[in-house]
Amino acid sequence: MTKWQPTIGIFVGIFSPIEGSLLLRRREAEDGSFVGDWELPGGVVEAAASRVAIDERFLGKEALRILHEQTGIQWPSIQAMPAMYPAVPEGGTDLALVTILGTADTLETRLPSKGTWKYVIPLSLQELADGPEGDRLVYGRKRMFRMCLRLFASRDCPNRWHRNFAIGMLIGAQEEPTD
Repeated sequence: MTKWQPTIGIFVGIFSPIEGSLLLRRREAEDGSFVGDWELPGGVVEAAASRVAIDERFLGKEALRILHEQTGIQWPSIQAMPAMYPAVPEGGTDLALVTILGTADTLETRLPSKGTWKYVIPLSLQELADGPEGDRLVYGRKRMFRMCLRLFASRDCPNRWHRNFAIGMLIGAQEEPTD
């Protein structure tokens, strides 16, 4: 019998420099479940490494490694880990952290070279969350949706209209049941 250990998801937020939209990637067959669904670039820290995941240097390096592996984007190293926004589902079995890396400097050098990706705004994020399985936001309107909204609602979002819209959506979402 193997002992269960919680997983730690590490996701990154990258905004487009022009309109302040948020980068999402499409899950491929090698990702396992939820093939075709959309999510923030990121992944899960191995169970054996979860004990050292409290170290923010480890989290930063792991986030950049996963980002490069999934998208081909080579981001400069993180000197200090930016603010992390936690998301814990009901029951507290897993932890997911999302951090904002900032905006892509130039579209030519920072666009992903691997996989399928797109930039979304809060309204299209909402439509994507309500889409059909295989072409929606992972988990619909649950944890990934809230993490994306938190990124848009943060002070680091370069578009104040997106920020205000996301804040309104988060306030409204507090009245709905969560996962």
